[in-house]
Amino acid sequence: MPLEQGTASEHVAEGRARYVAPGVVTPELVVAQAEGARITDVDGRSYIDFAGGIGCQNTGHRHTAVVEAIKEQADRYLHQGFFVGMYEPYVEVCKRLADLSACSGHEQRSLLVNAGAEAVENAVKIARVATGRPAV
Repeated sequence: MPLEQGTASEHVAEGRARYVAPGVVTPELVVAQAEGARITDVDGRSYIDFAGGIGCQNTGHRHTAVVEAIKEQADRYLHQGFFVGMYEPYVEVCKRLADLSACSGHEQRSLLVNAGAEAVENAVKIARVATGRPAV
């Protein structure tokens, strides 16, 4: 849907054109809020969200149980990097993965990281330790 001149969406799109790298492709939708499977744009139009945050929101936007879990966690701490200090939920997830693994009868360990680059970097480190070689 083309943007109407003078709308809040058009204002954000102008800023996007000025400040966001041109290789980043996005639709013209400018999200103001969302609930369940509905998104409302800055001009008050409502849409059905078929993308769900590209898989990170499979319970919909602002699901009550998810929001409560976030609030409960935020009351404790927002984020703790495991490489800075251990925290129990990290170990619990690794244990759960070991229990679910087809290799569960064997020694099973996991490393949880943010992205592919971090996964590759740590895979190289693990391979170096496992082989005793300085390069892989």
